[in-house]
Amino acid sequence: MGRRYTKKRRGNRRPARAAALAAAAAAAVVAASVVGYVYYIDYTRAKGAAFSSEIESIQADLAAMQESFEADTSGLAAGEASGGELAARAEEHFESFERLLERYDSLDPPAPFAASVDLFRLSAEAQLERDREEVLWLQTGDAAHDERADRLHQDAFAYELSALAEFKEAQSGGGRSGQDSAGP
Repeated sequence: MGRRYTKKRRGNRRPARAAALAAAAAAAVVAASVVGYVYYIDYTRAKGAAFSSEIESIQADLAAMQESFEADTSGLAAGEASGGELAARAEEHFESFERLLERYDSLDPPAPFAASVDLFRLSAEAQLERDREEVLWLQTGDAAHDERADRLHQDAFAYELSALAEFKEAQSGGGRSGQDSAGP
């Protein structure tokens, strides 16, 4: 009696092997996606922390500039400084302010913080215009400049509050990503 050779069925192995390879490939894609997502989240958090430091520095410098400017203008109002001194100090203040606005432009905020940067910049622009109107009021005595300065001060404050709300929302994981920024 001789051995009989029978054909082994190989047809069932191929689909099983292909299914196993497809499952392994899908698992690898899912694992790579999860690792990529976690890396992206960590990177975004680190970038957000660095950005937070930059924006806080700009805001602190802005506050110091405003404090100095208020001291200069109140000195003129109290008769402690002349109009010429105010004009020179105001020009220095405006130039410093323009450089500060450029710092906003040089920021590279993470997407969730973009709306807050736009609002912080709008607030600073309104404050600069307010300061210019105040200088004109002090130089001319024209009440229209004083009224415009008051309106611009209110606008700057409203933008600042909106910017802070957007910033806090972005820090907590929300944010509008620069869309639909509302202002005064």
